[in-house]
Amino acid sequence: KWVLGIGVRSDSGARLTAEHTHHQVPGLGWRSVSKLAWDKQLQSAGLDLLAPPDSSLWRWNTSVKLEQEKLTGFLINSQRWRAGRTQLGERIDRSYYAQYDAAEVKYDGLSGQQESISGNYAWTWRNFDSLPFPTQGVGGSLELGTGVSLGSPREPFTRWLARGMWLQPLGRESGRLAVRAEAGSVISRNTSGLPTTQLFVAGGDNSVRGYAPSSLGVLQSNGAIAAGRYLATGSIEWQRPILWNQQRTDWETAVFVDAGAVSDDLQQMKAKIGYGVGTRWRSPIGPLRMDLAYGQAVQKLRLHLSIGFVF
Repeated sequence: KWVLGIGVRSDSGARLTAEHTHHQVPGLGWRSVSKLAWDKQLQSAGLDLLAPPDSSLWRWNTSVKLEQEKLTGFLINSQRWRAGRTQLGERIDRSYYAQYDAAEVKYDGLSGQQESISGNYAWTWRNFDSLPFPTQGVGGSLELGTGVSLGSPREPFTRWLARGMWLQPLGRESGRLAVRAEAGSVISRNTSGLPTTQLFVAGGDNSVRGYAPSSLGVLQSNGAIAAGRYLATGSIEWQRPILWNQQRTDWETAVFVDAGAVSDDLQQMKAKIGYGVGTRWRSPIGPLRMDLAYGQAVQKLRLHLSIGFVF
Protein backbone atom coordinates (compact mmCIF):
# COMPACT_ATOMS: atom_id res chain seq x y z
CA LYS A 1 0.00 0.00 0.00
CA TRP A 2 1.24 3.46 -0.94
CA VAL A 3 0.05 6.67 0.72
CA LEU A 4 1.19 9.99 -0.75
CA GLY A 5 0.45 13.35 0.83
CA ILE A 6 0.90 17.06 0.20
CA GLY A 7 0.14 19.80 2.69
CA VAL A 8 1.27 22.99 4.33
CA ARG A 9 2.51 23.82 7.84
CA SER A 10 2.31 27.28 9.36
CA ASP A 11 5.94 27.04 10.57
CA SER A 12 7.68 25.49 7.56
CA GLY A 13 5.55 25.89 4.45
CA ALA A 14 4.86 23.11 1.93
CA ARG A 15 5.19 19.51 3.13
CA LEU A 16 5.43 16.27 1.13
CA THR A 17 5.05 12.77 2.58
CA ALA A 18 5.20 9.21 1.26
CA GLU A 19 4.47 5.97 3.10
CA HIS A 20 4.74 2.39 1.88
CA THR A 21 3.40 -0.65 3.75
CA HIS A 22 4.30 -4.23 2.87
CA HIS A 23 2.20 -6.62 4.97
CA GLN A 24 4.44 -9.67 4.51
CA VAL A 25 8.06 -9.09 3.53
CA PRO A 26 9.24 -12.05 1.38
CA GLY A 27 11.56 -14.39 3.25
CA LEU A 28 10.86 -12.67 6.60
CA GLY A 29 7.09 -12.68 7.01
CA TRP A 30 7.13 -9.39 8.96
CA ARG A 31 5.24 -6.20 8.13
CA SER A 32 7.33 -3.25 6.97
CA VAL A 33 6.38 0.44 6.96
CA SER A 34 8.67 2.92 5.18
CA LYS A 35 8.13 6.67 5.60
CA LEU A 36 9.56 9.78 3.95
CA ALA A 37 8.72 13.39 4.82
CA TRP A 38 10.13 16.70 3.59
CA ASP A 39 9.57 20.36 4.36
CA LYS A 40 11.75 23.42 4.88
CA GLN A 41 12.42 22.68 8.56
CA LEU A 42 12.37 18.88 8.80
CA GLN A 43 13.40 16.05 6.51
CA SER A 44 13.04 12.48 7.74
CA ALA A 45 13.20 8.86 6.58
CA GLY A 46 12.20 5.82 8.60
CA LEU A 47 11.68 2.07 8.41
CA ASP A 48 9.69 -0.05 10.89
CA LEU A 49 9.61 -3.87 10.86
CA LEU A 50 6.96 -5.65 12.96
CA ALA A 51 6.70 -9.43 13.45
CA PRO A 52 3.40 -11.34 13.73
CA PRO A 53 2.13 -11.60 17.34
CA ASP A 54 2.71 -14.66 19.48
CA SER A 55 0.03 -16.31 21.65
CA SER A 56 0.27 -13.50 24.25
CA LEU A 57 0.17 -10.77 21.55
CA TRP A 58 3.83 -9.77 21.98
CA ARG A 59 5.68 -8.93 18.78
CA TRP A 60 9.33 -8.45 17.89
CA ASN A 61 10.00 -5.14 16.21
CA THR A 62 12.92 -3.09 14.94
CA SER A 63 13.15 0.38 13.45
CA VAL A 64 15.49 3.06 12.18
CA LYS A 65 14.82 6.79 11.82
CA LEU A 66 17.01 9.44 10.18
CA GLU A 67 16.22 13.16 10.53
CA GLN A 68 17.57 16.57 9.66
CA GLU A 69 15.85 19.40 11.55
CA LYS A 70 16.37 23.14 11.79
CA LEU A 71 15.76 24.48 15.29
CA THR A 72 16.26 28.01 16.60
CA GLY A 73 19.93 28.60 15.78
CA PHE A 74 20.78 24.92 15.25
CA LEU A 75 20.87 22.28 12.52
CA ILE A 76 20.55 18.74 13.88
CA ASN A 77 21.28 15.54 11.95
CA SER A 78 20.12 12.56 14.01
CA GLN A 79 19.62 8.84 13.76
CA ARG A 80 17.85 6.38 16.03
CA TRP A 81 18.09 2.57 15.85
CA ARG A 82 15.76 0.47 17.99
CA ALA A 83 15.09 -3.26 18.52
CA GLY A 84 12.81 -4.97 21.04
CA ARG A 85 9.33 -6.33 21.69
CA THR A 86 5.93 -4.66 21.91
CA GLN A 87 2.40 -5.59 22.94
CA LEU A 88 -0.46 -3.45 21.61
CA GLY A 89 -3.88 -3.62 23.26
CA GLU A 90 -7.17 -1.74 23.25
CA ARG A 91 -6.34 -0.03 26.56
CA ILE A 92 -2.71 -0.86 27.38
CA ASP A 93 0.43 -0.78 25.23
CA ARG A 94 3.78 -2.08 26.50
CA SER A 95 7.22 -2.27 24.95
CA TYR A 96 10.83 -2.82 25.90
CA TYR A 97 13.75 -2.18 23.60
CA ALA A 98 17.42 -1.39 23.15
CA GLN A 99 18.19 1.92 21.47
CA TYR A 100 21.16 3.65 19.83
CA ASP A 101 21.00 7.43 19.37
CA ALA A 102 23.39 9.73 17.51
CA ALA A 103 22.99 13.45 16.87
CA GLU A 104 25.28 15.93 15.13
CA VAL A 105 24.60 19.55 16.07
CA LYS A 106 25.80 22.36 13.79
CA TYR A 107 25.80 26.05 14.76
CA ASP A 108 28.05 29.06 14.18
CA GLY A 109 30.14 27.00 11.75
CA LEU A 110 30.94 24.44 14.48
CA SER A 111 29.71 20.87 14.76
CA GLY A 112 29.91 17.99 17.18
CA GLN A 113 28.37 14.54 17.43
CA GLN A 114 27.09 12.78 20.54
CA GLU A 115 26.07 9.13 20.83
CA SER A 116 24.40 6.93 23.43
CA ILE A 117 23.03 3.43 23.96
CA SER A 118 20.18 2.63 26.34
CA GLY A 119 17.69 0.04 27.50
CA ASN A 120 14.09 1.29 27.72
CA TYR A 121 10.59 0.39 28.86
CA ALA A 122 7.41 2.20 27.74
CA TRP A 123 3.85 1.81 29.06
CA THR A 124 0.63 3.53 27.93
CA TRP A 125 -2.81 3.22 29.51
CA ARG A 126 -6.02 4.60 27.95
CA ASN A 127 -9.41 4.55 29.69
CA PHE A 128 -11.55 6.74 27.44
CA ASP A 129 -15.18 6.20 26.50
CA SER A 130 -14.44 6.08 22.77
CA LEU A 131 -11.64 6.50 20.24
CA PRO A 132 -10.85 8.57 18.28
CA PHE A 133 -13.58 10.92 19.62
CA PRO A 134 -13.40 10.65 23.44
CA THR A 135 -15.70 12.76 25.63
CA GLN A 136 -14.58 11.53 29.04
CA GLY A 137 -11.90 9.37 30.63
CA VAL A 138 -8.28 9.36 31.67
CA GLY A 139 -4.98 8.17 30.24
CA GLY A 140 -1.34 8.00 31.25
CA SER A 141 2.02 6.94 29.89
CA LEU A 142 5.53 6.41 31.22
CA GLU A 143 8.85 6.04 29.43
CA LEU A 144 11.86 4.90 31.45
CA GLY A 145 15.37 4.29 30.14
CA THR A 146 18.91 3.93 31.39
CA GLY A 147 22.13 3.87 29.43
CA VAL A 148 25.50 5.47 28.82
CA SER A 149 26.88 8.13 26.49
CA LEU A 150 29.57 6.91 24.09
CA GLY A 151 31.85 9.95 24.23
CA SER A 152 34.92 10.48 26.35
CA PRO A 153 34.39 10.25 29.25
CA ARG A 154 31.40 7.93 29.16
CA GLU A 155 28.58 9.08 31.44
CA PRO A 156 25.75 6.85 32.68
CA PHE A 157 22.27 8.39 32.63
CA THR A 158 18.64 7.66 33.43
CA ARG A 159 15.79 9.28 31.51
CA TRP A 160 12.09 9.33 32.34
CA LEU A 161 9.06 10.98 30.76
CA ALA A 162 5.48 10.86 32.10
CA ARG A 163 2.28 12.11 30.45
CA GLY A 164 -1.31 12.30 31.60
CA MET A 165 -4.71 13.41 30.25
CA TRP A 166 -8.09 13.80 31.96
CA LEU A 167 -11.42 14.54 30.24
CA GLN A 168 -14.24 15.59 32.60
CA PRO A 169 -17.81 16.16 31.30
CA LEU A 170 -19.62 19.28 32.55
CA GLY A 171 -23.08 18.59 31.13
CA ARG A 172 -24.78 18.19 27.76
CA GLU A 173 -24.57 21.87 26.82
CA SER A 174 -21.57 22.83 28.96
CA GLY A 175 -19.12 20.47 27.25
CA ARG A 176 -16.06 19.19 29.12
CA LEU A 177 -12.72 20.11 30.63
CA ALA A 178 -9.55 18.65 29.10
CA VAL A 179 -6.50 18.67 31.39
CA ARG A 180 -3.09 17.61 30.10
CA ALA A 181 0.30 17.40 31.85
CA GLU A 182 3.80 16.23 30.95
CA ALA A 183 7.05 16.03 32.94
CA GLY A 184 10.45 14.46 32.41
CA SER A 185 14.11 14.65 33.31
CA VAL A 186 17.53 13.21 32.54
CA ILE A 187 19.50 12.17 35.60
CA SER A 188 23.26 12.31 34.98
CA ARG A 189 26.32 14.08 36.33
CA ASN A 190 26.92 15.66 32.93
CA THR A 191 24.54 15.73 29.94
CA SER A 192 26.91 17.47 27.49
CA GLY A 193 27.86 14.13 25.94
CA LEU A 194 24.26 13.02 25.35
CA PRO A 195 22.56 13.30 21.95
CA THR A 196 20.13 16.19 21.89
CA THR A 197 17.37 13.70 20.98
CA GLN A 198 17.65 12.27 24.53
CA LEU A 199 16.98 15.71 26.03
CA PHE A 200 13.84 17.87 25.95
CA VAL A 201 12.32 20.82 24.10
CA ALA A 202 8.74 22.13 24.15
CA GLY A 203 6.32 24.23 22.12
CA GLY A 204 3.85 23.48 19.34
CA ASP A 205 0.42 21.95 18.73
CA ASN A 206 0.46 19.24 21.42
CA SER A 207 2.77 21.03 23.85
CA VAL A 208 2.59 24.78 24.58
CA ARG A 209 0.48 26.55 21.97
CA GLY A 210 1.44 30.09 21.06
CA TYR A 211 5.05 29.02 20.48
CA ALA A 212 6.77 27.36 17.53
CA PRO A 213 7.60 23.64 17.78
CA SER A 214 10.84 23.03 19.74
CA SER A 215 11.23 26.77 20.45
CA LEU A 216 11.12 26.41 24.25
CA GLY A 217 14.44 25.21 25.61
CA VAL A 218 17.70 26.44 27.12
CA LEU A 219 18.75 29.85 25.79
CA GLN A 220 22.39 29.91 24.63
CA SER A 221 24.75 32.90 24.59
CA ASN A 222 24.37 33.21 20.80
CA GLY A 223 20.57 33.30 21.02
CA ALA A 224 20.07 29.69 19.94
CA ILE A 225 17.68 27.36 21.78
CA ALA A 226 19.15 24.05 22.98
CA ALA A 227 17.45 21.00 24.47
CA GLY A 228 17.49 20.73 28.28
CA ARG A 229 17.49 18.05 30.96
CA TYR A 230 14.20 19.05 32.71
CA LEU A 231 10.73 19.39 31.13
CA ALA A 232 7.34 20.37 32.52
CA THR A 233 4.22 21.35 30.55
CA GLY A 234 0.52 21.60 31.35
CA SER A 235 -2.76 22.63 29.74
CA ILE A 236 -6.37 23.20 30.71
CA GLU A 237 -9.04 23.54 28.01
CA TRP A 238 -12.80 24.07 28.04
CA GLN A 239 -14.45 22.34 25.08
CA ARG A 240 -18.10 23.24 24.46
CA PRO A 241 -20.41 21.81 21.76
CA ILE A 242 -22.04 24.04 19.17
CA LEU A 243 -25.82 23.41 19.07
CA TRP A 244 -28.16 23.86 16.10
CA ASN A 245 -31.92 23.63 16.69
CA GLN A 246 -31.15 22.28 20.17
CA GLN A 247 -29.12 19.43 18.64
CA ARG A 248 -25.39 18.82 18.95
CA THR A 249 -23.41 19.35 15.77
CA ASP A 250 -20.00 17.99 14.78
CA TRP A 251 -18.39 21.27 15.87
CA GLU A 252 -17.11 22.50 19.24
CA THR A 253 -15.51 25.66 20.56
CA ALA A 254 -12.45 25.66 22.83
CA VAL A 255 -10.83 28.11 25.25
CA PHE A 256 -7.43 27.11 26.65
CA VAL A 257 -4.36 28.06 28.68
CA ASP A 258 -1.02 26.25 28.20
CA ALA A 259 2.21 26.59 30.16
CA GLY A 260 5.63 24.95 29.94
CA ALA A 261 9.31 25.22 30.68
CA VAL A 262 12.60 23.49 29.79
CA SER A 263 15.80 24.03 31.72
CA ASP A 264 19.13 22.52 32.81
CA ASP A 265 18.52 23.78 36.34
CA LEU A 266 15.36 23.17 38.35
CA GLN A 267 15.83 26.53 40.07
CA GLN A 268 15.66 28.24 36.66
CA MET A 269 12.39 26.66 35.51
CA LYS A 270 10.19 29.59 34.46
CA ALA A 271 6.94 28.75 32.71
CA LYS A 272 6.09 30.30 29.35
CA ILE A 273 2.34 30.94 29.01
CA GLY A 274 0.13 30.61 25.93
CA TYR A 275 -3.63 31.05 25.72
CA GLY A 276 -6.29 31.33 23.06
CA VAL A 277 -9.43 30.03 21.41
CA GLY A 278 -10.17 27.36 18.85
CA THR A 279 -12.66 25.08 17.14
CA ARG A 280 -12.98 21.28 16.91
CA TRP A 281 -14.57 19.28 14.09
CA ARG A 282 -15.41 15.57 14.05
CA SER A 283 -14.01 14.99 10.58
CA PRO A 284 -14.21 11.61 8.78
CA ILE A 285 -10.49 11.02 9.48
CA GLY A 286 -10.43 12.11 13.12
CA PRO A 287 -10.76 15.23 15.29
CA LEU A 288 -9.57 18.37 13.49
CA ARG A 289 -8.25 21.08 15.82
CA MET A 290 -7.86 24.73 14.78
CA ASP A 291 -6.41 27.01 17.46
CA LEU A 292 -5.35 30.65 17.55
CA ALA A 293 -2.95 31.11 20.47
CA TYR A 294 -1.08 34.08 21.91
CA GLY A 295 2.41 33.41 23.25
CA GLN A 296 2.81 35.76 26.20
CA ALA A 297 6.62 35.60 26.22
CA VAL A 298 7.00 36.36 22.48
CA GLN A 299 3.90 38.60 22.26
CA LYS A 300 2.76 36.99 19.01
CA LEU A 301 -0.31 35.17 17.72
CA ARG A 302 0.21 31.72 16.22
CA LEU A 303 -2.19 29.48 14.28
CA HIS A 304 -2.11 25.77 15.19
CA LEU A 305 -3.68 23.08 13.02
CA SER A 306 -3.65 19.37 13.88
CA ILE A 307 -5.72 16.24 13.28
CA GLY A 308 -6.28 13.10 15.30
CA PHE A 309 -6.58 12.27 19.00
CA VAL A 310 -3.03 12.19 20.34
CA PHE A 311 -2.34 10.02 23.36
